[in-house]
This record gives sequence, C-alpha cells and structure tokens, in this order.
Amino acid sequence: MTAGNTDYNHKETEKNWTEKWYETDLYKAKDFSDKPKKYILAELPYPSGSYLHVGHMMRYTVPEIRSRYLRMQGYNVLFPMGWDSFGLPAETFAIRTNSTPREVLDKAIPNYKKSMMDMGYAIDWSREMDTSKPETYKWTQWMFLKLWEADLAEVKEMPVWWCEELGVLADEEVLPGDKEGEKVSERGGYPVERKMFKQWILKITDYADKLLEDLDKTDYTDAVKQAQINWIGKKEGANITYEIETPSKTYEKTPTVTCFTTRPDTNFGATFVVLAPKHPLVEKVTTAEQKSEVEKYVKRSLAKSELERTKAKEKTGVFTGSYAINPLNDKKLPVYVADYVMYNYGTGAVVGVPAHDKRDFEFAKAHDLEVVRVVEDPENPDVTEIASLDDIFEGEGIAINSGFLNGLTTKEAIEKTIQYLEEKGFGEKNTTYKLRDQIWSRQRYWGEPIPLIYTKDGKIEPDYDLPLELPELKEEVLKDKAGFPALSEFEDFKKTTDSQGNPATRETDTMPTWAGSNWYYIRYIDPKNNEAFADFEKMKYWLPVDEYYGDAGHTTAHLLYTRFWYKFLYDQGLVPTEEPIKYRMSGGLLLGEDNRKMSKSRPEYVVNPKEVVQTYGADAVRTYLAFIGPYDETYPWNTEGLKAISRFINTVYGMKNKVVADVNDKEVEKAYHQMLKNVTSMCEDFKMNTAVSQLMIFVNIIKKKKQIDSEIWKGFLKVLAPFAPFVTEELWQEVNDAKEWSVENSIHSQAWPKYNEKLAKKDSFQIGVQVNGKVREDIEIDRDEPEESVKKRVLELENVQKYVKGKNIKRFIYVPNKIVSIVVE
Repeated sequence: MTAGNTDYNHKETEKNWTEKWYETDLYKAKDFSDKPKKYILAELPYPSGSYLHVGHMMRYTVPEIRSRYLRMQGYNVLFPMGWDSFGLPAETFAIRTNSTPREVLDKAIPNYKKSMMDMGYAIDWSREMDTSKPETYKWTQWMFLKLWEADLAEVKEMPVWWCEELGVLADEEVLPGDKEGEKVSERGGYPVERKMFKQWILKITDYADKLLEDLDKTDYTDAVKQAQINWIGKKEGANITYEIETPSKTYEKTPTVTCFTTRPDTNFGATFVVLAPKHPLVEKVTTAEQKSEVEKYVKRSLAKSELERTKAKEKTGVFTGSYAINPLNDKKLPVYVADYVMYNYGTGAVVGVPAHDKRDFEFAKAHDLEVVRVVEDPENPDVTEIASLDDIFEGEGIAINSGFLNGLTTKEAIEKTIQYLEEKGFGEKNTTYKLRDQIWSRQRYWGEPIPLIYTKDGKIEPDYDLPLELPELKEEVLKDKAGFPALSEFEDFKKTTDSQGNPATRETDTMPTWAGSNWYYIRYIDPKNNEAFADFEKMKYWLPVDEYYGDAGHTTAHLLYTRFWYKFLYDQGLVPTEEPIKYRMSGGLLLGEDNRKMSKSRPEYVVNPKEVVQTYGADAVRTYLAFIGPYDETYPWNTEGLKAISRFINTVYGMKNKVVADVNDKEVEKAYHQMLKNVTSMCEDFKMNTAVSQLMIFVNIIKKKKQIDSEIWKGFLKVLAPFAPFVTEELWQEVNDAKEWSVENSIHSQAWPKYNEKLAKKDSFQIGVQVNGKVREDIEIDRDEPEESVKKRVLELENVQKYVKGKNIKRFIYVPNKIVSIVVE
C-alpha cells in the first residue's frame, strides 16, 4: 500500500464518495434477482424542517447498517425511502413559513434527501415516492373506493376532538389548557371540545379476528404481538340486560341498560351499574334532584381525553337517582355516571362487581357501595372479608353466595349463567373488542380528497376518474394564522356532475395521514407504475417486508391499520401474501444530554444533526448511533461519546501506512477471526452496539503493531464498512491500488469475509458458579485448565466463600464451557 497522509479529512472523503455512490445507483435493488431477497423497511418521515432530525438518524442508522450487512452476505436488498407528506406536519410547517404545503415540501424533501445522502444511507433512490403526489394518492383513492364498495367504509357518528378553527383533531394534537379541564389545539392553542360528529370510518373491527389469528403467521417479537392483542382487546362473555327503575319517573316503556361482562358468573355479586358520560340513557334516567350535578359532571368528563379518564387514580362518579334491577336476584343496583367508562367501548355501560374486580372495588370504596364475595379462592378459602385491593380475587374458583350457581367451578358457572340468561331472555353470549373503527376523515385541506359524489336524490357514487386532485392553494388564502381553508370552502371543487350528468356535490372531507402510510411500502416495489399500484409479479418477489423498523408508538395502531388494509387487498386478490410484514422492531428515543426529551424550550440540549455531521463526520455519527446502546432502548445523547468514536475513525485511517503484504502475526490473526465471528453473530442478532465494541477491541490490538497484514486489513475494512462506509471505501480503494472507482470494485459490493472456526475459538471461556442451585459468581477459565486448578480458584472466590466457608462440600461438579456447581450441606 502506498504511503500517504494519515490525517483524515472527512469532508473531502464524504463529498467524493457521496457523488460517486448516488450517481451510479450503487444501492439499487434488482427486481427478480437470482439472489435471495431481503426487504428492509424503515418508517418514512414527515418532511417538516430544513434537515433530517437527529431522531430520524437514530431511527434509520441501525436498520441501514443491517441492510448493508445483508447485502454483503449475498442478499438482494431493498432499502427504500419516501415521504409521508400529507397531514398536519406539512400544514404546520407551511403556516410557520407563510407558504403553502406544496411549496414547503418541494423545499424540505430535497433537503431531507440530501441529509440522508450526507449520512451515506444505502437507499435505493430510484424507488423514492411522495404520498402527497397525485401519481401516488391516485392509488390511495382507488383502494378507498374498493373498501367503500365492500361496505368497509361508511359515515358514522363518533366522539371526536373538535376545534372550530382546525376541525377534527387526533388525540396527540390536543393539549391541556391553562384552566382546569380546558383543552386546546397543539397548533395555535385554539379551544377544543369533545363532540359527536359524523365521520367517515373504516370498519377495521370486521377484521378483528383475522388480525388476531394471523399474528401466528408473523415473526413479530412477543412484545409486539402482545401489543397488537391488547389493542384489539378481544373479550368473550355475555351481554346482560337490566331494567331501570327511576323513583320519580314513569315511563311508557321501561328503559333498559345492557352491560357486557366477561364473568357473568359473578353477577350475583353486582352492587352498582355505571354509564359512560355520553350514554344516551344518562339524560333519560337522571332524576330531577340529580340533574344539575350530573350535567356538571358530564361536562367536566367530556373535557378530558380518554387517556386522562382511564388513567385517573381517583374513580369519580355521580349517582343518577335511578336503579338497575339485577335479573338474577332482583336486587336494586344504583346507577352512576362515571368517566372511566367509554361510550364507544363495549355497550358504554358496565356492571360493578367490587369483590372480584379491582377497578370496581376502587369505585365502590370511593362511593361507599356494598362489596359481596361470590367466588371463593381455592388457595385462600379463609379469606372472607374484602378490606383492601390485596383481598380482591379475580381468578377462577368456586361459586358462593350465588343461588343456583353455588358449588360450581367458574367455568361451569359461566356456562350455566349464560344458559339461564338466554332461556329467560335476560341476556346472551357475546364477544366484544377494544378495537374501534378507524376514523377516516378530516375537515382540512391538506390530505387525499375522498373520491365520492353525492347526487341530488341522496345517493353516493364513486368517482373513478382518478386522481381526484386537490384544488390549487395560493398563498393569499392563508386565514388568520389558523390554517388553510378546508376543502369544503373551495366552491369550484365541490361542484360536479353525477354519472347521469346531473348537478352533484363532491365529498369535501380529506383522508387522514394514515391513508398513505397504510400501503406506502407496496408502492416502493413499483413506484412509477401508472397502470396499477404495483405489478403483481414484483409484489410476489418482494413481499412480505422482511424487517420493519420504526417508532414504538406505531407498534399498535399504525401496524394494525397497515395489516387491515393489506388483508383487505389480499381478500380482493390484489396482493400475493396473507401478511404484509414478517418482523417488526421498534426503536427507542434519543434524549438530550440532560436526559430529557429534546425540546425547543431547552435549545442548549437539542442536537443539531447537520452540525454534528459537519464537525465529526458521518462515519463517526453513524457508528456512535450504533454504539450508544440496543436499538429498542432509550439513551441520552453524549457529545463525549461521539468524540471518542470520531477518534476511533481517525485511528483507523491513521493505520493505513502500517499495511503490508505477508505479515505473520499469530496474535492478530487469531484476534481478527474472533472479532469477525463475534461481529457476524452480533449483526445477525441485531446487536450493533456490541459489534462496534468488538471492532474497537480489535483496533486496540492492531494499533500497537508496527505492521498489519494486508489481507487481514482488507477483511477488517469489510467488517467496518456497514458502520463507517466513507472511510472504509477510501481505505479499500487505496489498499487495492484502484486506478478508477466502479460499482464492482466498491467495498460495498464485496462479500462479507468468512472466519476460520479453529482460529476463532477462544482460549478461555466465562462460566457461572452455582452454590446449591443459585449462581453466585462468574469465572474465566482457560480451555485446557485442569479440574483441580479450576476447583482451587473457584473456592477462593470471595462470593463463593460466603456460602461454603465452614460447610461440608458434598459435591463439586465442573462441566467445561458450561457450569461449575457446588452442593453444600
């Protein structure tokens, strides 16, 4: 290798290789390659700034390193990127800069793209797509029409956050106001209230069972699967109907309330009924004496978010003055209105059994209500009083104080109760879901127009003349800083004709941000196709997505919506596989150096990504983000840590003049193969942080050497390449004396090196030392160390001494490379 300057200039190096890589489409994936495929997907960003956020870098860097590793392992890797550009982020950015959404996106997207290139991301830019471009949302609209034709899209009255200035808001767009119970919009601080509103919804609930059952067809982690199961919230039980008795009212027809319960066998222990504040029965069954108090309570409740209501420590509620009659024992149950019950979940009413439900117990204690035990805990039959939460038994046992159920097991009692309810007409077996239909409309401008037409005779027709484009928005239409006019304010857009040529009106709600993000990963497969959303044969090759990386908050709703949308397409014969995504992993958060979430209110702790890349280089930033810790955990930014990685990169570059051919160094050779084996295993297991540690250990060994063998150096550069692509490309070209760069001779087109198993074998291993079955200490043991020597050293360990000193050792068992086990009297 020719001697040269050992001072690394990351700016020159990065500029040089960025131009070469992206001009030649180095990272372009090939459709129908003979190689096995890997589709690695990272959630596409909202372009709402002038440069990639450091949080984006945290989210994308490690999956991108994984994609590079897999490419070197011989896979045909697709790692695409696009822009989720409809919705509030773009609107907010546009208002802040006094521009239209399209204008700000046309500036922001090139900046985001450049920042990803600055980081050296191995993205196939030939597949770039933008959810807000007509050629993309044409297919979002087409898919929506298919859902509508299948009766999976309809208008329904739903409780929403309503803002007069901004329309319907999502939960995350609503913040607490200055006054107690007040809610304001995140954007603009406008008043927000809870309101029943007619919305387009998608009936994801029709797919609830399929979404649950098909989780077994994925390789999701147990945590992701459980999150999906919890979000769907399937519960089997019974609906029980109670007649309502109101002392001061007479009814032409006796009102009834239906409550769902998973434990109908405990209904003999029911002591109250609770209605959700929005339940239509509240007004009907509230007595004149309680009316004022109930109305005030309902108003306060509806000003809270569902999260605030369900997570509140204090179980508040107000008595309506009425009673529900228990059909099993004719007992009167006071009817309350309480905010921990949601109207759009289950029946909007619950029956309280405080002896066997902790939430019911808390409510009963707060309102001085009776607690009646009706299930005996077989393991604690002596517990006869319920004094605290610790005494609550929610499991299965034997029915007591339950009339005709006494003595039955829980399973028997449930079956007999349902049979009795159905025979008497008091109830029926039922299944409920926590999952709710997906609200699909927004009263805004910046979103996909819904392609439906309302005829004069009240019918709805589809408009397949797609794309149905948004009307042009000019800067002068900005309205009082509140935002842009809703689509309903564009009269020329609203006016159209129906299929018979008669005057008609367009739907003026727009789709939510979810729309494009439900299927964008399919469009990457064939982004320039004007005849279909993607070619079926290409989808057969690339789908399902092999690995999907993104925000932890998207493990539930986003992933479920994506699966629902895809499963519908599968049922229509439009996509080739039952599941869209094989594996999902969610990333953690990157905090500021003060260990708190980065915020503009504390600018001194906000990391400027452009600045750190320019100062320390992309390789240092990439490797630091990989090294900081496991991908799915949360860590604070540490500038000193980044500086240490920068020194590491400079050290690697500075060793290039030590490289010569045919160096016989057994220590380095063995260390290389051990490092290679460890890093290979860690990249397979997505442990990029420990892989960087192994690279550092190896560098610490070779930097002390006067010479480094060129073949070992080349192998090392290949292993480092996914983490630090710029410096390794530079050094690779130098060590190979390349006269001219090409895609073929790029380090990123090389195969991952193979390790020698014999040389990779460690001379020592660490094992645990057990005393009477419990691990008390670890010890490093030489591979050929005799058992007597091992025993002597183990018994001298301080932590082992604590448990064996002065005691008779009955057995000492040593299993090499596995365990040391000591049994003492």
